Amino acid sequence: MENPTLITSLRSIKGKKVKSLRAEGLMPLHVYGFKIESLSLEAPYKEVMSILKEAGRTTPVVIKIDGEKDIITLIREVSQDPISGTVQHVDFMKVDEDKPVEIEVPILLEGEAPGTKGGAGTVTQSIYSIVVSAKPFEVPRNLIVDVSSLIDLSSVIRISDIKLPEGVNFVGDTNVALTWIQPPRVIEEVVPETEGLEGEEGLEGEEGAEGEERTESGDEESQEKESSTD
Repeated sequence: MENPTLITSLRSIKGKKVKSLRAEGLMPLHVYGFKIESLSLEAPYKEVMSILKEAGRTTPVVIKIDGEKDIITLIREVSQDPISGTVQHVDFMKVDEDKPVEIEVPILLEGEAPGTKGGAGTVTQSIYSIVVSAKPFEVPRNLIVDVSSLIDLSSVIRISDIKLPEGVNFVGDTNVALTWIQPPRVIEEVVPETEGLEGEEGLEGEEGAEGEERTESGDEESQEKESSTD
């Protein structure tokens, strides 16, 4: 399979004037990296977008500049308009095809987890990409993880369980849980305690009635005292 190739031209227009390039259907580019001075380039917008889709961040891109020697690169930075999301600028990093590079590779899950049958839970993924070290042409486009080993709620697939192609190594801690089965959430229904409230109201009502009776009896005693005094 041939590597994605982008034919470019040296760019003389720089700074804010690059808007005129975009109006002409061209995209400003930069190439920098291994034993090379930074180069300002331009290429047709549609061709650049096609390369971005085909190569992603993991596949080497061959840059051709006006018929000069090919440059092996990786896509490093894609600048987009914050409002429209339109790609405005792309940076490519030149690499030595014989030396390993560290690059972030997407992780994709496939298959069916037996432990999820009958509503026992759902497959949960905590990490969606991982940094690996490999020579540019040996970097995998993505890493596929089969979840068929998740047979129950105690099953866990860790980064260290992923099988890597020859020449590819993980960078950093691999004893990290990648995916497992998350049990369903149990929502407890809260029933309001109405009996206690009714009882309190009853007590308050009785106390109020007793208070009224005491007041009435007190008034009668006062009237009797006044009569005897007269």
